Amino acid sequence: MNLTSDVSAILSNLLSLATSSNPLPCDCLRSIQSHLVKKHDVDGPTLAFPLLGHFRYSENGIWHEVTPGSLLVVPNARCFDIEYIPDGARNEFIALSVVLTDAQLESARLLLNEAPESELGQISAVGLGAFSETLERWTQTMKQGQRALSLHAMVEMVIHLHSAGHRGLLRLPPDSLATTIRRMVTEDPSKDWSAEVIEGSVGISGPTLRRKLANEQTSLRNIIADARVSEALRLLMTSSLPVKTIAAKVGYSSVASFSKRFTDRYGTEPSKFR
Repeated sequence: MNLTSDVSAILSNLLSLATSSNPLPCDCLRSIQSHLVKKHDVDGPTLAFPLLGHFRYSENGIWHEVTPGSLLVVPNARCFDIEYIPDGARNEFIALSVVLTDAQLESARLLLNEAPESELGQISAVGLGAFSETLERWTQTMKQGQRALSLHAMVEMVIHLHSAGHRGLLRLPPDSLATTIRRMVTEDPSKDWSAEVIEGSVGISGPTLRRKLANEQTSLRNIIADARVSEALRLLMTSSLPVKTIAAKVGYSSVASFSKRFTDRYGTEPSKFR
């Protein structure tokens, strides 16, 4: 793999940060074996940087690879297949994943001062070379523990990607009740999300809530369960917490029930996933 010295330096610095104990404004994904995750849900615009090993992803039946020196751009909420593949020499997979916040996206929209995007855009792999200066600032602010400046640097990155044609990043999300509920559950997955609690939170009666979700081809039960196991997948990839602890953190009092739901969703038991 031929990488410029700038990109090599950025990857080296990011890998050093990812393997340190420093708190980061993003997720560090790690695995020591290959894992294929089918129908992986991403709740919003996401950027992922493979640092050791690589990704494979498929949205429409065609597989694409994303290797170190490239960036995986998921422009908005999607469901797609992804495989994490460890580095052959070191037998480990490490990547950083940045879920862009509403505040960052709105800042970019305001700075660009353009009409809202309408196109979804495609998931794609982008070389880091064109963004080396911005990524260097992002890396340095994280190294120095300057969280506010690191978030600002990522807004600059979004603007550069938008200018390079990845305009779907700034598409306004659709007014989806399912998405609203999913975000609520993801923020506090261990909470007792009963129908009554959710009805009160969104201000909609039970029959209306069920009808609206049926129109969106889903149900309250599926939304809650999918949000919980999706958060569990993130915790499995980003922490060393025991499976029992993760189950409790995402709202399951029974490890067996959690394992069954996780296996039904992803095709692998959480203990084997790790």
